[in-house]
Amino acid sequence: MNPDAEVAEALPRVYRRVLDAAARLEQLDARRNAARLRRSAIDVYGGPWNAKTQRSLEGILARLEAAIAEQERRPLRVA
Repeated sequence: MNPDAEVAEALPRVYRRVLDAAARLEQLDARRNAARLRRSAIDVYGGPWNAKTQRSLEGILARLEAAIAEQERRPLRVA
C-alpha cells in the first residue's frame, strides 16, 4: 500500500479515538481542556491528509490520554 493510502486509512481511526478521548475527558469534568483539544483536532483533521496530520492527531491523542490519566488520579469533588 502506498503511504498516502495508509494515511487516508489511518486518519479516521485516529480522529475517532481523539473524539472518544475528548468525550471521556469531558465526563471527568475537564470540559475546557477537552474542548480546546477537540478544536485543535478539528482544525488539523480539516487540513491536508498527510503524515504530518497523522502525527499531529496522535500528539493530540497523547495529550488527551495524559489529561484523562491526571483527572482519574484526582479525588472526586463533592458538591
